[in-house]
Amino acid sequence: MTTPARPRRPDDLLLPDDLVLRDGDDLLLRRHRRSDLAGIVAQCVDPATVRFTVVPTPYGPDEAEEFLTACERTWEEGTAASFAVVVDGGFAGTVDLRLDGTGWAEVGFGLGPWARGRGTAARAVRTVLRWAFADLGLAGVHWRADVENWGSRRTAWRCGFRVEGRVRGLLVQRGTRRDGWIGSVLRGEPLAPAEPWEGPER
Repeated sequence: MTTPARPRRPDDLLLPDDLVLRDGDDLLLRRHRRSDLAGIVAQCVDPATVRFTVVPTPYGPDEAEEFLTACERTWEEGTAASFAVVVDGGFAGTVDLRLDGTGWAEVGFGLGPWARGRGTAARAVRTVLRWAFADLGLAGVHWRADVENWGSRRTAWRCGFRVEGRVRGLLVQRGTRRDGWIGSVLRGEPLAPAEPWEGPER
């Protein structure tokens, strides 16, 4: 069943229809397309994605179609900007910027296993943050992750997020509360490590 679009509120943002963000010649971010469906499914059945996110399980083409429809709806509503990460012409993952209507947002990101380990996530998140601060005028962006998700924390660290602390029961995953980290980066702060790395090397 399709969820109807909610009425636009005065604080919703008007997001450009054909927005494309780039970082170098090999990486771009754009709105999701139906041609991304197979890549979305492949990413969302990956064990690490299942472990650390709230994707439905099992996950197949129907779930990917629902995700694409939700991305279109929230973009049109101005409540979230969901970008497909494209590397060398191929789908690599997603960066979501969930807008709260008060000049702040929360970022979420994930790559398929074929695209990890090359700094792609940090490049993609920085690109979205630059756009969010410069074009949307956001004051700050939050990040949250499971306390066992060191890959997400390393990416956030590389992008300048300061970890504010570990919060018990911060996250809900498939009906279960899990401890999580929360961090933030403000407009004008460098999108580079702001503090020493405190986690495992890999």
